[in-house]
Amino acid sequence: MADDFKYHIDHHAGLTPPAALLEARAANLRGELDDAGLDAAEDAAVAEAVSTQRRLGLAAVSDGWFRRSDPLSVVHDGVSGFGPELLGGPVAELLGASVPVRRRAVGPLERAARLAQHESSALRGVTEFPLLVSLPSPGYVAELSAVEGEQPKAVEEAGAALGAIIGAEVAALAAEGVAYVLLHNPLYGFLLSARGAERAAGLGLDAVELVERMLAADAAVLDGLETPDTFHLGLDLSTGGAADLSAGYADAPLAVFQERQPFDRICVEYPVQEQARFPLSGVRPGVVVSLGLVDVRTPELESVDEIVARVDAAAEQLDIDDIALSTNGAFTAENSLTANQERLKLQLVEMAARYFWGNEL
Repeated sequence: MADDFKYHIDHHAGLTPPAALLEARAANLRGELDDAGLDAAEDAAVAEAVSTQRRLGLAAVSDGWFRRSDPLSVVHDGVSGFGPELLGGPVAELLGASVPVRRRAVGPLERAARLAQHESSALRGVTEFPLLVSLPSPGYVAELSAVEGEQPKAVEEAGAALGAIIGAEVAALAAEGVAYVLLHNPLYGFLLSARGAERAAGLGLDAVELVERMLAADAAVLDGLETPDTFHLGLDLSTGGAADLSAGYADAPLAVFQERQPFDRICVEYPVQEQARFPLSGVRPGVVVSLGLVDVRTPELESVDEIVARVDAAAEQLDIDDIALSTNGAFTAENSLTANQERLKLQLVEMAARYFWGNEL
């Protein structure tokens, strides 16, 4: 069995920040709250998030990204060589509203500090439960750090440098006892979709070329990586429903991804519409596929029976022990779900998982 610690309930680390934390950040920016006060607000939010995750029976808990100013800040803050914020460009246009804060790579990218040590250390201070840490993948950061028209070689060099830096961070987190690291790269989700690949072409982007380049950078994380047998590393290509999957997946970029992706766990979207589900036929044996079955964009709860039916369909193509269940992406403030709606969504994932794995969870 690929999933040797029964991690059949997945989530994507990001949780909806509570109103008190958002207010504290705004007050800090206005100069009305000092950094110590912001730290205290973050600590309180993380402690509550950990408590919620524990009650839901999740196998590993995250800090909800509550200590990050944006999804890429964990890299921008710990790596020297990034310049000012980037605006516009074809990759940003492809990602649309889901594009994070981007900074141009203006010099040699070198690790200036540990990337997520403060997050894992603070988490360890409030729980002894297994920890989940999410990091943006090197390929994702490299593509977002390039300006329009930049030579592919420069982007490849940035990806290679980030692959080594993030690989070292993954090794350090594993050595510290973190159970699960998830590399987040939603750009795959856009480029692998038929509509996304078509739109990329219209923006002057070659979906196959981008997928190949990102895979090379992301695979570099695994170079020389030595971790405990109980440690898991996954690749998250879910978009939280932002990618248009109505026309299914594009054959060429999907074939490249399925053939070359080197990770033993991937997180994908598996919605109600059959044509929009990630194709499982090309997944190599032994890879755990986390199915994004519950939509983070809407407060309405999915039917448990319908979720179970989708898992049954997936189990016709994959070993049931190579399947995990999750939402279709991270929760964010932009999704506008309340804390209780978010909890009910995660509770639904757990409920469905117990139909299949019961007391193993």
